[in-house]
Amino acid sequence: MGYPMRKNTKYGVAGSILFGIFLTFSCEKMLDLPNDSLLPEDLAFVDEFSARASVMGVYALLQEVAQQLVILGELQGDLLTVTENAGNDLRQINEHIPDLANIYADPSAFFRIIVNCNEILHKIHLARDKDENISDLEYNTYVAEMKLIRAWVYFKMVQIYGGAPYFEEPLSDYQLGLSLEEKLDSMQTEDYILDTILSQIIELDTFELNMLEESPFFAIRFNKFTNWALQGDIYLWRNNYAFAKKAFDRVANILAEEGFSGTARLPYINAWDFQDINWKTLFQFNYSSTTFETLTIFVIPFSKLYNQQHTLQRLFFYGEGGDYLVRPTDYILRAYQAQQVIRYEVYPDVERGTRGDLSRGKGVSYDSIEGRPVVYKYSLYREPFDNDAGLIVYRTADYHLKTCETYARLRKTEDAISHLNDGLLYKSAWGTGTRTRANVKGMSVEDPRFVEPVEDLIMEERALELAFEGHRWFDLMRIARHREDPAYLADRVAAKFPDEKKKEEVRNRLMDPANWYLPLRIK
Repeated sequence: MGYPMRKNTKYGVAGSILFGIFLTFSCEKMLDLPNDSLLPEDLAFVDEFSARASVMGVYALLQEVAQQLVILGELQGDLLTVTENAGNDLRQINEHIPDLANIYADPSAFFRIIVNCNEILHKIHLARDKDENISDLEYNTYVAEMKLIRAWVYFKMVQIYGGAPYFEEPLSDYQLGLSLEEKLDSMQTEDYILDTILSQIIELDTFELNMLEESPFFAIRFNKFTNWALQGDIYLWRNNYAFAKKAFDRVANILAEEGFSGTARLPYINAWDFQDINWKTLFQFNYSSTTFETLTIFVIPFSKLYNQQHTLQRLFFYGEGGDYLVRPTDYILRAYQAQQVIRYEVYPDVERGTRGDLSRGKGVSYDSIEGRPVVYKYSLYREPFDNDAGLIVYRTADYHLKTCETYARLRKTEDAISHLNDGLLYKSAWGTGTRTRANVKGMSVEDPRFVEPVEDLIMEERALELAFEGHRWFDLMRIARHREDPAYLADRVAAKFPDEKKKEEVRNRLMDPANWYLPLRIK
């Protein structure tokens, strides 16, 4: 059972439906759909091109939620805090007091994705009926992609809001639209939503999704590895460790059974790519690279060239092109500086014994500019006004460390630590761990028989490896749920506030799990 949702929920969203090259409409209420505002079906789904265009349109909509997820996933946690330049919306999120008007609490972009997925799932058969060039494989792939995207969006809404109205009907069908009113006026529980989407994505394991193996699009479209990651994510969120292990073990089992011949795009941490000083090159976002496709499971891409930008680089950076609204906390800066390098010879101009995570820390994930700590990960390999670093939803290190977390929870703690450090569970010389790859000293505990100290190590490594990518708040929630201990989360978040009164206010607020969720405004 999940923790309770935040109360005093209100409703309302502006609906939009996207066909082809992003033809949209909007209206005051989601169900007010005048017939002349919809693109006629005979233009929307007429052939292979229009079917593909409609699917690509949904991927474009993911850009609208990407930045929101990064801010919610980090600023609510213990790795980011606001600067004196931050406005009210960011301050509310930082202090866990968002109101219904807060832009980061707005669910509209999530619902736009759901509405468009539903529309395509109900209408894409029209294109196949009219164009014999659409194979069953291609058709099934498009259907699988839409179901996976919709499931992922609903999972994120569960994590953010605690629940949501759940519907699968297309809003363009007037009669079906009328039947939606009751559904849209009622919140479905976490358990209902997760049961529903799990059954759907498990069924999708029967699809090979071979169409998604076309380069350079593999890392920027949902595929079978995204499905495995999502399944494992949901099971872990629900404290179902045995089923999470089955999902996460798939990668290690393939590597152990098939060896290097079975590793094409397989999401495991290998022993030669992005090692040591080259760790940061992952954030060049070379989408056509097979090595990039192996180390990233799903990325929402952006491109200044095509006017597809977010504002994270501007929000984080101090100096030209930056507003410096949020900054890294002292906790994560100290965590990076506490690391110890193993092989110093790979770093030019670094003296042996220098402390710090030299592969992932200063100059990579964060930097210091005129004495101010800044998030630097979104400025790597970019000019000041680019604002187009890809936003990573799932990558191999996330999958790897959640595997460790699952094993720890199943009391296989020594395996969890060995996999974290050296990739033991891959059972292959081709695999390694996040610590070895980053060239830092392996982690250990005094007595590995106890779960929570091992879990604490894994959480620290997740902070170092995945900092500022949108995971931390949801990580804290998940571990607090594992332990049934709100203080785990409340203490860590409150610690970032130097003012004792503010620290106590935030801690007291977060001791009630209902306050972990944002207010959901639907109309």
